[in-house]
Amino acid sequence: MKKTLMLMLLSGLILSACGREETIDDIDQKAVDRWQALIAGDYQKAHGYIAPSHRELENLDSYQTRMATARLSIDWQAAKFVNKDCQEYSCEVTMVITYLYKFQKRSLGETKGKTAVKENWIKSDKKWYFLPDEKKKI
Repeated sequence: MKKTLMLMLLSGLILSACGREETIDDIDQKAVDRWQALIAGDYQKAHGYIAPSHRELENLDSYQTRMATARLSIDWQAAKFVNKDCQEYSCEVTMVITYLYKFQKRSLGETKGKTAVKENWIKSDKKWYFLPDEKKKI
């Protein structure tokens, strides 16, 4: 009887967690997690952070090819959340990305740098998603 009751309670907790509405506070970690996936080369995971409406425009195969091509000259190394400016259903997130740039001409070597990146995040179906800027495409 105790086991049955415990399983029912546990199942209820798991199901309620699945339907949890994400808050503005969740964006900080989600933005870092998306970049960690990019850094690790886990493009499938990174693609999952993209807004569903945009995923319809760029499928996983196209995204993986584009990201792998970008990695030929840039090696993203670290991502740090800086701040966010949010409304109810949208946020502008600022991240600092540390990278290693490899010059196409090998004799020039490589250089390490940091850059601030502004990202747009939108809320859709109770979750926050990254919305790529068509001009930047990262």
